Amino acid sequence: MHRSARFGIVLAAFVALLVTQDVSSLQRKKARPPTTKDMVGVWVGFDSDGLTFSRLDLRSGSTGFFARVSPADTTLHSEGVHVWRITRWSLNGGRMEIHMFPVSNAYPVAYVRGQIAFGALALTIGGTENGGWKEHPLLQSESRMLTSNQETRTAIEAIQK
Repeated sequence: MHRSARFGIVLAAFVALLVTQDVSSLQRKKARPPTTKDMVGVWVGFDSDGLTFSRLDLRSGSTGFFARVSPADTTLHSEGVHVWRITRWSLNGGRMEIHMFPVSNAYPVAYVRGQIAFGALALTIGGTENGGWKEHPLLQSESRMLTSNQETRTAIEAIQK
């Protein structure tokens, strides 16, 4: 076997070993759970049915506001914006719990729980009226969404020129 061919085989084996080690070490590492500092800010998104938009404004000091409205192109929009004041929110690993009370045009909520995964906050909002109810907004960080939206808009506009 030629010397350069042997070198190529040894190099390929070495690279394969490095890649294998990198992949196995990544599989052993666990994602860092978010901190309360990571969660402070505005989170926006829709319920799974797309009929209600939610804005969650988490403030330092574990307070904030939560508001919901149906899109203007739906009949539900006439119900207006519902606003709650958050008296306390807490984070335990990737799980969130929110305590809030109605402020403006809002209905009582028995519980708000959330799960953070891959940069998204999946909430479950529930009440006890009428045999119980649940709503499931999926929220994204507003700043993360705005940045990505602007980058993709700019890229499309550049191609159209």
